[in-house]
Amino acid sequence: MLNSYYSEVAVPIEAPYGFSPVNGKGQDFTFDRDDRFKDYQIKKDGRTYTVTLDDQGQWHFITSFVCDSLDELKLSRQILRPRYLKEEQLPLVDLLNELDLTPNYEGHDKAYGHVLALAEKLDLIPAYEQARIANYDGNDDPTIIKKIHFIENDFNGEKTRFISGFETRSFATLTENEYYAREIHLPGNARNYLKLFLYFSRYGSLPSQQMMPRFLANLWASTQSLNTDANPALYKEESIHLHNENNSSNE
Repeated sequence: MLNSYYSEVAVPIEAPYGFSPVNGKGQDFTFDRDDRFKDYQIKKDGRTYTVTLDDQGQWHFITSFVCDSLDELKLSRQILRPRYLKEEQLPLVDLLNELDLTPNYEGHDKAYGHVLALAEKLDLIPAYEQARIANYDGNDDPTIIKKIHFIENDFNGEKTRFISGFETRSFATLTENEYYAREIHLPGNARNYLKLFLYFSRYGSLPSQQMMPRFLANLWASTQSLNTDANPALYKEESIHLHNENNSSNE
């Protein structure tokens, strides 16, 4: 049912060079101030790439990949090449090298990630598969946390679900709503929500006063092992049953 995964990734990097301002960008009301992230562009071989500077002085490289499998999705946010992956294709590592960008190694060898997947019926996707997507896990990764945390909305009978990864620097959007995915999410929300997640994860505060970002921040907090501030009334939990057992839900 899930044939493609749209992976948006952000990498903290050392200060780049050869960039120029992004012109004609209007005000984005997702953020509470215009200076939270300032986007710049790097052009190479006829293509344009995005680097952004946050208001704490940290540069980030942001890009996206379309992945055909969970294993490809997992590798799409690898920022360094460990020995055990010496034969694997790591598109982000290759792209960073091509653009002469140096990732900041902060004890984690993966980028921050936000993945989108379109589904005909969310209720038919087992919780363990939803967890793998949100955690950017491959097919052979063990299941450690036996539940998912999510928030969900329904528009004209089509569900959209936001699922937080557990200490993985990642989260997922699964939706039945193709219009939302193509016309709203991919052109804007995919990257904006990733920037919010990046800021919240790094600095412990949310640079937005909007309702949906605040719901998302509460969800993200609920899956941080050292954060006990999440309000459980504002997200849902669903147990993970392996071996294709039926899912059970707790609201």
